[in-house]
Formats: sequence, structure tokens, C-alpha cells
Amino acid sequence: MGTEHPDSDHPDIDRTLLATYVEDHVAGATAVISRLERLSRVEEIGDMREPLGRLAAELREERATHMATARDLDLSLSRLKRVGAVLGEHVARLKPNGRLAGRSPMSLVLELEIVRSGLEGKRMGWVTLREHADALGLDVARLEHFITRSRDQADRVEHLAARARERAFAPHLGTTSADD
Repeated sequence: MGTEHPDSDHPDIDRTLLATYVEDHVAGATAVISRLERLSRVEEIGDMREPLGRLAAELREERATHMATARDLDLSLSRLKRVGAVLGEHVARLKPNGRLAGRSPMSLVLELEIVRSGLEGKRMGWVTLREHADALGLDVARLEHFITRSRDQADRVEHLAARARERAFAPHLGTTSADD
């Protein structure tokens, strides 16, 4: 059952499923990048803005790598899923935050948890590709680099989330600013 094309260079890999898998990871990365780009512009989070902006840039680079890998494997990726992911991420922002106006101090905590979950999903995507690297002709060392990088990114977000959690439920602060 593992083949879609009998003349494929990778007969043990279902290319339709592989394309869907890579496409889903590209879409997920697009949603996380959108959230990080927005967070990096939120004044109230102070000195957390810059590391979140850097992380968005790293994820854009990795998304480009996924897309290049798809091209190298002759997989067709739909732009529609990426657009849908960004729209879904925008709709998710409309949730109530416990405040009539402005950002809730817990908003940053929840957003960093979402980002952290996305980073774990991304890491597992690289792990999956590594597991099939031989069959796909992918560079194992490069995939290991991205797996390690994903762990580092998750650790950095967790550090920021710990700072945000310290402040999130403090009634006397009423802000998520890291500068207070």
C-alpha cells in the first residue's frame, strides 16, 4: 500500500500522504509565525518582543526549508492550507480574555503555550522526516540540526512563559509588561 507512483524514486513512501504531512507542517508553521509576528509588536510585553521576533524569523527560515524539501521531493503543496492556518490563527485571537478592553495579563501565557505546542509539533515533524530520511534521500545531519534547534526554541519560549506566568495572575500588576 505504500506507493502512489510505481515509477517513484521512493516506492516505500506514499507520496500523497507525505505531501499532506509536509503541507500540514508548513501550514502549522505559518500559523505560529503569524502569532509570533503579532506578539513581537505588542508593546505591553516589553523586552520579550525581540526574542519572539527572532523566533519568528527562525521559523520562517525553517518553513522555507520545508517548502524546499517538498520541491526537492517533487511534492505539490497547496497555498490554501497556509492561508487557512493564518485565518484560523486570526479567528483564535477573538476569544474572550476576561477583560472588557485591552489585553489580559494571562493572554501572553496562553499565547506562549500555543507557540510552545506548535514548536513541539514542529520538532516531531523533523523527527518523522528523519525516520524516513534514507527512503527519501534526505540529509540526516540537517534534520538532526532542526530537531536540536526545535528543542532550543521550545526551551527559550518556556523561559519566556515562566516569566509571563509569574506576572499573569498578580492582581496588583494588571499588566503583562516585562519592564515593570
